[in-house]
Amino acid sequence: MPPEEGGILEAVAELASSAGISEAELSEIVGRALVDTYRRLVVDDPGLTARVDFGRGVHDVLRPEPLGGEAVMAPLTGDAARQAAQAVRAAVLDRMRNAGAERVLSEAATHRGELIDAVVESSAGGSWYLRAGETTVVLPPEEQAVGEELAPRQHLKVVVLEGRRRARDAVVVASRSHPQLVRLLLEQEVPELGRGQVGIRAIAREAGRRTKVAVEAIDPDIDPQGACIGPHGIRHRAITSQLGTEQLQVVRFDPDPAHYVANALMPAPVLSVELDPDTRTAHVSVDPAKLSLAIGRGGENARLAARLTGWRIDISAPETAGEAGS
Repeated sequence: MPPEEGGILEAVAELASSAGISEAELSEIVGRALVDTYRRLVVDDPGLTARVDFGRGVHDVLRPEPLGGEAVMAPLTGDAARQAAQAVRAAVLDRMRNAGAERVLSEAATHRGELIDAVVESSAGGSWYLRAGETTVVLPPEEQAVGEELAPRQHLKVVVLEGRRRARDAVVVASRSHPQLVRLLLEQEVPELGRGQVGIRAIAREAGRRTKVAVEAIDPDIDPQGACIGPHGIRHRAITSQLGTEQLQVVRFDPDPAHYVANALMPAPVLSVELDPDTRTAHVSVDPAKLSLAIGRGGENARLAARLTGWRIDISAPETAGEAGS
């Protein structure tokens, strides 16, 4: 195709450059599109090749000489030339979409398990679609916090789970319900965690409702609960401000399972804890007036304490039957 008909090369070269596609790869894409169009519209010759010269803005299809001589130019003209230009553009755009999808998948793999800032854009099919820079982030229904209401243009933090390829692109799948969100928010606000002075022993979370975090002092001079709560509760408020209406309770880990279970059931005061190692059950006694507090709404407090400690928890008060948290 002569230079004056080769303006498509300049256009696709600009598109490809913006997507990081090399000239060598672009030449291959353009050549393949030209040959495929020629075979479809002119003749299906297996020996067809393409010549692409971005410097001169020239692209040709070459057909082998039947007698074994030098390949000759097989021009595309008229409607065939227009269809070839459309095919070239479509092929480049398709490669750009693939390049974009590969970039998103690579970024998702690199940042998996990390905390990122995102802005809410829209919702569809139960999922929320967010924007993080130039990347589309999806919060599927199962990764949303129960009862959390989002709105367009709202800023929030999410945890990267994975990259997911779709029909024409790829997205980052993120979570607001994963326990890792609470861990990362704590690490962001509590420098003692980063310095190794305080450690997070366990997290039990019912996203959107309540989370219990067990912390321990690595440095004996540090109060682990106080470090996480901060002066006048400033660190605790900074964390919960990112969790909507979800409650966050920081409890002290204790190597003694009985003491650990008692701590995990706070704010309910515990009278006694008897352990049954064979069934890994903690039989807990509380004041009758505090029984409902110890069990929690819908069994929430006992259930989270059991998950946090790894013990079945059977809570009873004098003259009452036992109730279990599992």
